[in-house]
Amino acid sequence: MIEVTADMLWQIGRHYLHNESLLNSQHRNMHAIAPHFNHWFTVYSINTELRIAHFLAQACVETANFSAMTETPRNGGLEYDAGTKVGRALGNTNLGDGPKYIGRGLLDLTGRANYQTLSDEFKKLYVTKPEQVANNPYVAVKAACYYWDVRNVNKFADKDDIKNVTLKINGGLNGYSDRKTALRRAKNALGIE
Repeated sequence: MIEVTADMLWQIGRHYLHNESLLNSQHRNMHAIAPHFNHWFTVYSINTELRIAHFLAQACVETANFSAMTETPRNGGLEYDAGTKVGRALGNTNLGDGPKYIGRGLLDLTGRANYQTLSDEFKKLYVTKPEQVANNPYVAVKAACYYWDVRNVNKFADKDDIKNVTLKINGGLNGYSDRKTALRRAKNALGIE
């Protein structure tokens, strides 16, 4: 099994050398999450160089180079609220669900339905306390690996199909060029291609 380390994550992310606060956040997050990959990757068969490279590249972009475990949506999450098209797709049924269930963790788990599914799977109250997905590194990695598995992303990673990996994780192609660049860095960090 390939061991994920903070140094490996450092090789994959771009560095905020011009911003000490973001740089400190990157270092703190990388060291906090790295040990948990090694457990959860085994549980969810994210166990080949290509699968790991794709996962880490997506996580890198979703977390702004591992600097943030909570997204900052343009409208504070109101764009995901109940009654909006996106909100309905995310299972947001109550007013206020959009801001409450913004993207958190390594792959920006978003929407009441995703938090409820995670809660049901692990018999925890993530739907009641969604901030746990961002604030607890163990949960951040667990939630991301579970989401990856539920979306059956390994099959696209095995084909080195970054477009479909991105669609499964992001729901669109937001940041697609950044994801391709991050994947190149991840492959280099893992010593492939």
